[in-house]
Amino acid sequence: MRLLTILCCSSLVSTMLTVRVAAQDLPAPGVRAAGMGGAFTAVADDASAVYWNPAGLASGSFFSLVLDHDSRDEGAATLLALGTPPLGFAYYRTATGNRANGRNSLVAHHAGATVLQSLGDHFVVGGTAKFVHGVVDGGGASVSSNKFDVDVGVMLKGSLGRIGVSAKNLAEPSFDGVGEAVTLERRVRAGIALNVWELTMISADFDLTTAHAGTVGATVADDWREVAFGTETHPVEKLWLRGGVHWNAAGDTAAPVGTIGGSFAIYGSTVADAQVSFGSENGNRGWGVGLRFVF
Repeated sequence: MRLLTILCCSSLVSTMLTVRVAAQDLPAPGVRAAGMGGAFTAVADDASAVYWNPAGLASGSFFSLVLDHDSRDEGAATLLALGTPPLGFAYYRTATGNRANGRNSLVAHHAGATVLQSLGDHFVVGGTAKFVHGVVDGGGASVSSNKFDVDVGVMLKGSLGRIGVSAKNLAEPSFDGVGEAVTLERRVRAGIALNVWELTMISADFDLTTAHAGTVGATVADDWREVAFGTETHPVEKLWLRGGVHWNAAGDTAAPVGTIGGSFAIYGSTVADAQVSFGSENGNRGWGVGLRFVF
């Protein structure tokens, strides 16, 4: 575990100091996260933390299971994840990039395992090792290849809230194509979440790296560096409400998108999630539904 701590921290620091900026594999999976506008790096406390911030698994319930699907203008994401404070496992499928003849330029199947290490009562580091199967569509043909990748995250938690930083696609896996290869560029994202009332949280996320125009995670016309704000409240026993907004802080197009979402405890510890994203046609709008089992 000490080796994991050293590797995660050194990888995160070296990534943040790298001159070359990077992209993410949009759309990100997780209906609850999408309902908060994607301001989830410091909030992540259920099994979807395996994607958003591996260290977040230490902040949540003893056990959580998430199954959900998001559909967006520029792709889709499906997530199946299991999380506990010491370990997490996930499979998620992301279909990303510009659509050609109704197909995506890259479909990636990620299978990962997460381990955590606490450093005292308030600081946690986590890492996810992933096997990634990528299928690149182009020129009327598909080419598939397999890669390994690593994500890391840190979380600082206290009574007022949490601060999180995550670094994804550290290996920057590149998948063979008919023409050029398609690469999932490295991405670093930071977030803060504050407990403003007993059952209400507000959060903010911002990318520390920029997606290059024309690569996976960016629009054709613009580079992409996302800023997001969100909130989540629990007004009555079985109901949670969410909202948020996110936009592009790089390039010429802000592409603001608003989101609303909610959850309802349908039976015992089983919760149904839903979200809708609306706004700029350049902002990756969409919808999502899912189920969570948490205790």
